[in-house]
Order: sequence, then structure tokens, then C-alpha cells
Amino acid sequence: MSDKWRGAPEEEAVRKLLEDAGPRPALPEEDLGAIRESARGEWRRRYGATPERKGPRRSWLPLAAALLAGVVGLVWWTRSRPPAVAPTVASVERVSGGAQWKVGSQLAAGSMLATDGETPGRLTLRMLGGPSVRLDVATQVRLASATMVEVIRGAVYVDTGATPGRAEEIAVRAGVGLFHPAGTQFQVRVEERATTLRVREGRVAMDRRDGSVVAGAGEELIVSGDGGVVRRPVAISGPEWDWVGETAPMLAIEGVKVREFLNWIGRERGLRVELADAEAATVADSCVLHGSIEHLPLADAPGVALSSCGLRHRITDGTLVVSVADGRGAPPR
Repeated sequence: MSDKWRGAPEEEAVRKLLEDAGPRPALPEEDLGAIRESARGEWRRRYGATPERKGPRRSWLPLAAALLAGVVGLVWWTRSRPPAVAPTVASVERVSGGAQWKVGSQLAAGSMLATDGETPGRLTLRMLGGPSVRLDVATQVRLASATMVEVIRGAVYVDTGATPGRAEEIAVRAGVGLFHPAGTQFQVRVEERATTLRVREGRVAMDRRDGSVVAGAGEELIVSGDGGVVRRPVAISGPEWDWVGETAPMLAIEGVKVREFLNWIGRERGLRVELADAEAATVADSCVLHGSIEHLPLADAPGVALSSCGLRHRITDGTLVVSVADGRGAPPR
């Protein structure tokens, strides 16, 4: 620096501040190009396409310098801003086995979840719009948004609610397709050689490059790696769905009537509910439950809850039959 600038206190203070700050990192060439274009554009807007040369050439330099400083400051401010926080799209509702998550944890868009490891378990999520999404063991997913789940491996189950339109639909991207449901319960499993869709309720459309295939309740689609599709019937209850019941968010039964409980248990287990006679129907509509089934296996919940109202049940061919315990023709325990 020339000695003529070292004498004045103001200049000396500025010099020391610049030395203490140190050099700034060089801007990338693409940003410098953008700065140049911005300065040229502003000059053209104010003074026309060509600078006037009648006056001293330096007359326009302050403006150009100011424009350059402003654009540099804008680029620096943009690059120095903290990254935007991803929105919350789900919360953890239930954890089973050794899954390393806490109930109530909030999950942001882009979250990666895995249920494998040394102590595998299962995970139940409540999506922002209301649907239940459940992860089987050895599953890895990405929560793309509040309405999109990407399955990398393993299986997920989606339940959008008992009433269509009650909750937002959740699309699932898995294997070679994108699965769009309509008021449904369904599961998608991704394995090494195939992706399997099983529909318990409603309909699911599988969209691919070559078109769309729709599966209804009681159907499954098996999509091989080469794109071949096999459609066949599948039970809506039984071994293929057992893991889903193990991840069900348990109903808070305190103050709930038996009828509501039966609707819930039938939906969670894929069973049709049948009341044996008018007497059983009267009890179901009038008896109020108390207590909790929170820590019971789903399969044991009907016996505990119904017995408190003098009812018993049996399961036959996918139907849950309920009758009064001391009534004629009551099913055995």
C-alpha cells in the first residue's frame, strides 16, 4: 500500500479492518459472469446500449462499482443464508421389536428410515394428512413428502382411514412402478427379483412407462424385474397380513361402544364382522368399554374387550362372529 494512504487515521483504520478480515474466497466463474451481465443490463437500462463518451470516462465508474458491489453482496448473502428447514411430514406412532425410534418423534421430508440392523423391529408412522404407514422388519424407505413414500427394500402397509376422503392418499414408489391408491388398505413389498402389491380394501393403480394396471380388494400384482405382471387373488386376512396387525395403532377403548370397537378390529384384521342375532346387536350398540388394550396383542383384544360386555366371538372363513355369551347358539370360547 502506498505511503500516502497511511497518514490519515480514517484510512489507517480501514486498512487495519481489511487486514484483520483477511481475504474472502474467490467467487466461482459462473457467479462472476452473472455479476457482469447484471451490471451491463443495469447500464443499458439507464443510459442506453453504448456508454456516452462526451464526458470524462470516469464519470460512469462509480455507478458500475456500486452495481458490482451490490450484486456481489447479493451473491454473498444468498450463499451465506442458512439452508431451509425441511417440513415435518410424519410422526412415529408405534415402535415394536428393536426399531431404534421413539414414539412421538417428528420426521421431516427426505428422512431415511430403516428397520433392520442388529435388533430388527417394526415402525408405525402417522402421516401429516392422517394415513397410517407401517414398516415391516428389514425395510428401508424415504419419506419424499407428506403424500409420497419411496420403498428401497422391504414392505410397507398403508391405511388411509375407514372412510374414503377422511385422510389424504399416500402414493408409494417402489421397484418399477408408482402405486396410487383410492380409499385403501394395501401393502407393497420390494424384493430382489420382484415387487408385490396386495390390496385389502379399495383400489390401487400401478403406473409405469407402458401404462397403468389397477388392482382391487382381494387381488395382488407381482411385478418382475423385466416388467412382467402376474395378477392373482389373495386373502385379505391371514399370514400375509399378520405383521400388519402387529404394528396397528391400538384403539383407546375408554368410553367407546362395542360397535365402534368391532368396526376397528375388523378393519385392522381384514375380517368381516357379523352379529349373531338382535340381542348381540343391542349389546354392541349400548355397552360401553372401559380400560385399555394398549399392551395386548391385536389377536387377544377381542376376547378381553367383548367379555367385559358379556359377549364372545369366533373367527370363521374371514368372518368375526359375535354373540351373547349365555345366549342360545353362542360360539365357544
